[in-house]
Amino acid sequence: MPKGLLIMKYDNKSGMEIESKYPNEGISISDESLMAILGLHGFSKEEGVASLTVGDTNLVTYYSGKSINYYVGLILNKHENTDEFEDWLKEIAHIILENLQEEKYINMLPALFTQITSLI
Repeated sequence: MPKGLLIMKYDNKSGMEIESKYPNEGISISDESLMAILGLHGFSKEEGVASLTVGDTNLVTYYSGKSINYYVGLILNKHENTDEFEDWLKEIAHIILENLQEEKYINMLPALFTQITSLI
């Protein structure tokens, strides 16, 4: 079962920053993992889904493309298959990205996370 959902943004001045996460407590991600996400999507700079493992952190991430520079990540248990979550993450990422204005997506995170966890 997934551990958490992260919404991240990259900007040239401050680098990769976590904008929001759900649940707020009990999940964390290392700077090393944030840099790995940036590097993974940075090669193509194209919208899309990718997965990676950094230490004990197993992630599947969606990158919006460089026009928005947002990343939506799902933290999984170490032995979960990231392929099972890619389509769902892409769908949920689109909902989040459509609701960035006034941070409307923040109130949606619990329901979106529950939607992903109930599908598996």
